Amino acid sequence: MRKSKKLRTLIKQAKMGKPYAMYQLGICYQLGRGRTQNLNEEAVWIAASAEAGYVPAIEWMKDYYFDDDACVQAEV
Repeated sequence: MRKSKKLRTLIKQAKMGKPYAMYQLGICYQLGRGRTQNLNEEAVWIAASAEAGYVPAIEWMKDYYFDDDACVQAEV
């Protein structure tokens, strides 16, 4: 899958540690937007964003939990 310029920029910013970009990249992995859907990668990027203090990521973390394989599960 060829990455768009916008997605390449988002990946670069996420790797630089920008919380908004990390969160958005996680959402891209969750939805399979511009990336192959990968819930493990989603969990990694959104958790990193939450650790950096990004409020939407923190709220997302409250609504979901991670099992031992880091796959996302909806809170029951």
